[in-house]
Amino acid sequence: MGDLIRAMPGPDAGVDEVADWYTRKAHLLDRLAQDAAGKEAVRMHTQADLARQHAAELLALN
Repeated sequence: MGDLIRAMPGPDAGVDEVADWYTRKAHLLDRLAQDAAGKEAVRMHTQADLARQHAAELLALN
């Protein structure tokens, strides 16, 4: 998680870079959810879905 946070794009980043970051965030959350249980796993999968959705919305702007 620390590597992902440190790789967060800055304010001058392009749409593709930001979308890629959100996609990587979704993958990480899905992996973490595999080791979680119950409500925590559901929460992580939900956050992953939201990250994927945001990435898709960003890419649709191109």
